[in-house]
Amino acid sequence: MISELELDRAFADKAVASPDFLRWVLEKTEFCGLAENLILLNREQAEAKPNKKPENWWRHWWCRLDDGCESETDIFFLLEMANSQERIAVHIEDKPPHGKFTPGQYLNYRKRAKFMANKAQYMNYSKFTTVLLAPKSFIDGHEDEVKHFDSVLTYESVSMFIPLFAKSIQEAK
Repeated sequence: MISELELDRAFADKAVASPDFLRWVLEKTEFCGLAENLILLNREQAEAKPNKKPENWWRHWWCRLDDGCESETDIFFLLEMANSQERIAVHIEDKPPHGKFTPGQYLNYRKRAKFMANKAQYMNYSKFTTVLLAPKSFIDGHEDEVKHFDSVLTYESVSMFIPLFAKSIQEAK
C-alpha cells in the first residue's frame, strides 16, 4: 500500500521540479493572483532545519500551541514574492484514502498556521493558507471538518500531475 509519506514526498518533489504544478496548486488557494510571482524556498527551508535531511525540507514543521498541544503540518511550503521579501506559507494536510482526522486536528491547522506566522523559527511568513489534500470520497464524507480549511485539493485532480495519487485511490478500492 502506498504510504502517506510517499504521497507527501511525491507532492513536494513535484512542486520543486515543476513550476507549472506549483502554480496550479497556488491557483487553487487565495494566493491565485500571486502564483506567477512566488518563489518556493525549499533550499532555505532545508537550511533552516540543519538536523534534517535536505530532501525533507517540507516535513517535520512542528510547533507547540499556547494551549500546550503539539502538532505538525504534513506538507509545509514557504514562498517569497519575487519583488519583495514578503513570505507566505502553505500548510497542507494530506488525508489518504483510509485516513482519519485525529481529534481536533482539522481545528488546529489554522491555529498552527497563525501561531507560526511572523516567527523566525518558521521563517517569518506574514500570510498563510491551509489546504486539505484528500480523495473526493474523503472530502464528501467529512464536510464539517473540511470547512475549517481554506482550500481543498482532490487526489483525483492532483493525479493529473502525479499518477501515484490515482494509484493510491485504486489500491484503496
